[in-house]
Amino acid sequence: MNRMKTFFKYILALVLLFVFSNLVINGLLKNSYTKIKDYEIDVNGLYVDVTEAKASSWSGSVKGIVKNNTEQSVENKYLKISMLSKSKKMIGEKYVKIDKIEPGQVKKYDVSFDYDNVKSFKIELTDTMPEGISFFELIKENTIDIGRDVLNKNK
Repeated sequence: MNRMKTFFKYILALVLLFVFSNLVINGLLKNSYTKIKDYEIDVNGLYVDVTEAKASSWSGSVKGIVKNNTEQSVENKYLKISMLSKSKKMIGEKYVKIDKIEPGQVKKYDVSFDYDNVKSFKIELTDTMPEGISFFELIKENTIDIGRDVLNKNK
């Protein structure tokens, strides 16, 4: 019986250590990210908004929406997101492909980046993407049709 109690105490200690370490790790990771408040959106014809932008010293993400406020559909465009340092020097770029967006349609975008010390960013609309950008640099899979999501939830 004493061996069972000792065994149970060790198991309980390991479980508590696991829970405690996960809480501390998650808390430290969440606190290492700061909101990016300094950004510029230079887009004509589409409404682009940033819902969340955060960065740490080594990575970050930008999330938002794109809405077509025009009377025509917009096809084969790219959102170019330029990551900038404190001195406004470009650190890197990410591209979000907009295949087709109908008038009044809203799409979400979510871009993750692995650039150091990003302090601000600029979003522009462009027709092309530079040569040499790999498939993984193009964040096509992160554009989601909000209307389709709403319809699927109602089923």
